[in-house]
Amino acid sequence: MRSTVVRQLVEVHGADPRPESPGRRLLVLDPDEVGAILHSKNFRRTDFVRQLSGSGLLATDGTFWRERRRIVQPSFPVREPEAHLESIEWAMPGFVKRLGRAADEDRAICLLDEMMRVISRIVYRAVFGVELGPDEDRVSTFQPMMEAVGAVHWSLVAPGGKIDAGAISRLEQTRALADEEIAWILERRRSVDVGVDDALGRLLAAQADGQIDEKGIHDEVRSLVLAATETSANSLVWCLLLLDDHPEIAESIDAELKAGLGDAAIDAAIWETLRLYPPVWANERQAIENTVQGERTWELGDRAVISAYRLHRDPKYWNEPDLFKPERFAASPDGRWQPPHRFSYMPFGAGPHLCIGRNLALLEMRRIIREILSGFRLEFEAPIEIEPILGIVMRPSSPVTVRIRRPGADATA
Repeated sequence: MRSTVVRQLVEVHGADPRPESPGRRLLVLDPDEVGAILHSKNFRRTDFVRQLSGSGLLATDGTFWRERRRIVQPSFPVREPEAHLESIEWAMPGFVKRLGRAADEDRAICLLDEMMRVISRIVYRAVFGVELGPDEDRVSTFQPMMEAVGAVHWSLVAPGGKIDAGAISRLEQTRALADEEIAWILERRRSVDVGVDDALGRLLAAQADGQIDEKGIHDEVRSLVLAATETSANSLVWCLLLLDDHPEIAESIDAELKAGLGDAAIDAAIWETLRLYPPVWANERQAIENTVQGERTWELGDRAVISAYRLHRDPKYWNEPDLFKPERFAASPDGRWQPPHRFSYMPFGAGPHLCIGRNLALLEMRRIIREILSGFRLEFEAPIEIEPILGIVMRPSSPVTVRIRRPGADATA
């Protein structure tokens, strides 16, 4: 069975990445300190993120961030977790048909590509108000930019890493390509109304009221694509790999589905996957003035490195932290699961910048996994060789190739 330990992160987050001034980068591993920094007015998101994604929700703070969030928040209603269910259900028939076709043709497919395709169809419709056909693959236009962003990000956080001019040039080129796709999205959204309350529709309405310009809309669409597609797609792949490693858990989920007991077991598997493989494995906050936080003094320009990976595997809060144990997320008698510490589990971030699309992400992952487990069986090719590698998100080290089987089908037939 594959180990869940991410060796790159053990190396990168084993100690303070840059303990000496100037511009120290210091690990923050105490959940209380994490919470204090995330809520502190003396820390802000780093300029680096803004340089990568533009001045969208992913990268901004303060009044600017609050005004932008106020525009799009109503399209992600916090108290309506199934607000985007209609768009998810709309995408499922095409997804199931594609899987069935691969099964009937006994054809190997790239699982990550398939997850990206169905996630992008959901996101384009639910978030941008644009409908794509089942076989369309437009989000791949953003893939070179995501890889370029990941390469620059890794060069910054790796021990001794440096950014070269070539990496920055590739980022600029791939971002220009992504902006062409954003222009297509805007043109399609302006010409066709599919009748959903989408974030882009609200941004366009805000533009008509003079609250945001065209560049601002591009920045927000870019941020939403980065936050909503590759994160969920990779998390689905990790979850399905973990269930393949633990067939007894997959069989238990299948039994609950057949008995009509709901999705609690799927949800637990998703939450545990996000604990072991948090899509955003770390984020940083930069001190904007000299400040004291807890027992540590921060100097202007210091960066606090908040390692979700280390927090999620701290043995003080998690028993056998490197094992896949979905049962740890079983609901309490009052029907709710509570983390061992408020800031010991943060797959969607925490504090004021808690991910705006977390309900959509959880709902689409639940629905996709339910569709796969109830209608198909996956046969992974060389799963033992797949390891996590670090970019802007945590992704598989090699293409995850699978063959799709229908229940009861003989693989040798």
